[in-house]
Amino acid sequence: SNGYMHIAITPISKACVNPYLGREIAGSEEHGFEPNKIYYGLRDPKELEKAAKTFDGMPLLLLHHKTDAENPAKEHTVGSIGTDGKFEAPYLKNSMTITDAKAIRMVEDGQAQEISCSYRFRPDFTAGEYIAEDGSKIHYDFIMRDIEGNHVALVPEGRAGHDVKVADSNELINTATKEERRNI
Repeated sequence: SNGYMHIAITPISKACVNPYLGREIAGSEEHGFEPNKIYYGLRDPKELEKAAKTFDGMPLLLLHHKTDAENPAKEHTVGSIGTDGKFEAPYLKNSMTITDAKAIRMVEDGQAQEISCSYRFRPDFTAGEYIAEDGSKIHYDFIMRDIEGNHVALVPEGRAGHDVKVADSNELINTATKEERRNI
């Protein structure tokens, strides 16, 4: 009745290997990383599992903006993450509520359907290979440890992949008969 979009559970991040510029990685220069070169970071499944509850109650922003208690980015806040944080390999999942009509329209029309988490982490500069769900081996240059949530953003394209997006569906509506639709 208030027009909000409630999502019972959706992936908000994923265990995978992603590209990062050296300047995005704390302490990277001391380890020989160049600021403008791309390095690959493992968002380790065990670390995501430990971090799940740190995302509970975090603000949901339209695009990434610096935010904390002193500067809450109110003009970009479009909802919040729930308190259902859990890790179900390979996904970090949670509920969310979108309270801004413009953001809801952007999710519905695909302009900002993907999800990107902002977090702090301690880089472990140990390189290796991650074995993905499909069995492929992916090289990484560092591992993200001690992950701690800051905010979650709706974005056009998230780093974790196209499968980390708002899981909103009309499946029930589309499969219901006309009579059932009246009662939903």
